[in-house]
Amino acid sequence: MAEAARNQLHLTFKNLLASGEFSDLTVTCGPDSYKVHKNVVCSRAEFFSRAVKFGGKETEQGSVDLPEDEPAIVKLMMQYIYEGEYDPTLPDNRLSNSMQPECHHTCRGFTCGLCYVAPTAPTALPIPGSPTQLMVHAKLYEIADKYDVVGLKELVIEKFKRACHSFWNDPSFAAAAHHVFSTTPEHDKGLRDIVSKTIAEHMTELVKKPEVEALLTEFNGLAFGLLKMKTEAGWK
Repeated sequence: MAEAARNQLHLTFKNLLASGEFSDLTVTCGPDSYKVHKNVVCSRAEFFSRAVKFGGKETEQGSVDLPEDEPAIVKLMMQYIYEGEYDPTLPDNRLSNSMQPECHHTCRGFTCGLCYVAPTAPTALPIPGSPTQLMVHAKLYEIADKYDVVGLKELVIEKFKRACHSFWNDPSFAAAAHHVFSTTPEHDKGLRDIVSKTIAEHMTELVKKPEVEALLTEFNGLAFGLLKMKTEAGWK
């Protein structure tokens, strides 16, 4: 029953964004326009709260324009603000390895030594979608920081990590990695560490790729971080 109620609440917010019903603020980006609700967007993104409280036309005309941003990325940000998710969505909470032993004999009320198998560590299910999502996640991380969107960076980190695990050997990985190191400050390790760990785990294959070689040449901090990481792991 609780899950059904949560699903209904999720659908209500999704429909509010789609319909614009009861909206009191308009957000525009390129050709796209969103009739949103101050109570929602201002509580989910500090940028909108500041714009409404201290803005000029934002207060007078009830509109906020985002002319410098990519419409497709703003659309996903709006989806997240209202739904707590963005496409491609994460798989459900089920894990790829079961943590529960299963009895194949006639045990009742207990699990015998013959049936019991020590549970293995669970692994997260891979994220669905294509390799192009790597760049989407990288751009959403940037916009989440720009507009101070509550919780979005954390969700992006999880999706980017899973996407790198699945698509590290695709050319999209190097392009997304370049965007990460070009748009985040050195102290923000959220996506940077994932890029570094991915390259470290697949060093033999990735260093042979011209686009990865160019990446390491351009960003000396990434190259040094990889060297330090491999050294600390016992690499000689």
